[in-house]
Amino acid sequence: MSFEDIVSSVGANVRRAVSGETADPATLRAPVLAQLKRAESAWGDGQSQSTGDWFSRDNDLVAFTPTLAGGAPLTIDGQTTVFVPADRFAAYLAAMRAQVEAGAFDAEIAGGLSGSPNVSGLATVPMPEAEGGNTEGSGGDRVS
Repeated sequence: MSFEDIVSSVGANVRRAVSGETADPATLRAPVLAQLKRAESAWGDGQSQSTGDWFSRDNDLVAFTPTLAGGAPLTIDGQTTVFVPADRFAAYLAAMRAQVEAGAFDAEIAGGLSGSPNVSGLATVPMPEAEGGNTEGSGGDRVS
């Protein structure tokens, strides 16, 4: 995310907070969806070691740490970093995108952008099954 995007987002959030207006959830989702698209593209283009944005690969695991404008973490099941098996990461990003589009992360996004320390962190992303249907080691929604 560029510096201009961050400044613009922060400015818009300050204007909304001062005016008391609530932001449209679809508008708040847009930067998250754009960043997810960048992560999916980077992973698909073989930049699978690290993009400096949202994910970093270490052998067979990917550390996925999504952030919002201004650097606030976007929590997934209460976690700021989720570890995903590398062979499932592309599917995990697609599942994350679907959850964001469906509004499952609206509270986390709005809370993170407003600086709320009480972001619920209850939104989850289901861990995709490994090839052959093996989900062993998935720990439910996150791998640790």
